[in-house]
Amino acid sequence: MNEKYMSTNRLEAFYDAIIAIIVTILVLELPQPATTSIQSILALKTSYFAYLISFLVCTNLWQYHHLIYNHVEHINAKIIWQNIFLLLIVSLIPYLTTFVANNPFNLLAEVLYGLDFIIVNIILFWMAKSLLEVNSNQEYLSYALDVKNALVIPFILFITGLAIAFLGYPFSISICCLISVIRSIVYSIKY
Repeated sequence: MNEKYMSTNRLEAFYDAIIAIIVTILVLELPQPATTSIQSILALKTSYFAYLISFLVCTNLWQYHHLIYNHVEHINAKIIWQNIFLLLIVSLIPYLTTFVANNPFNLLAEVLYGLDFIIVNIILFWMAKSLLEVNSNQEYLSYALDVKNALVIPFILFITGLAIAFLGYPFSISICCLISVIRSIVYSIKY
């Protein structure tokens, strides 16, 4: 193997571990109901909604990463750093989930939440280009990456949510994030 290329095993294990930690932190950040009543549970509906979106985003990212790396033979230092930067941005999800759950109709909270997902998509697009350069002989990889369905459409949805938020409906960002992740999950099941 060429010295500048590496196998993906360690990167995949690291990615899996970080996503598992992020998902664990997400559930630990869920507030407990004040009492053991339905009203107390329903009072936390925004926290549960934000948790659901964030959980689905994290698990969808894990699944997408797994799908891609089944077709990747080689990586280089650039791809490793793209993954590290991706994990840096994804690791903000528990913090931003709590922030948006506590302020669901606040423009700043919603914009930061949506911006995190936009940055994730930009990094995934950048990483997809790098993976295709390093693994140019893998025709199936370009099909698995499917940049239009996996990255461009979610990006457009996030931008749409941001635009609607600036028109006075901040919660639209969370709704667009949910639509995007559900669409990605349905697409991956068909794949």
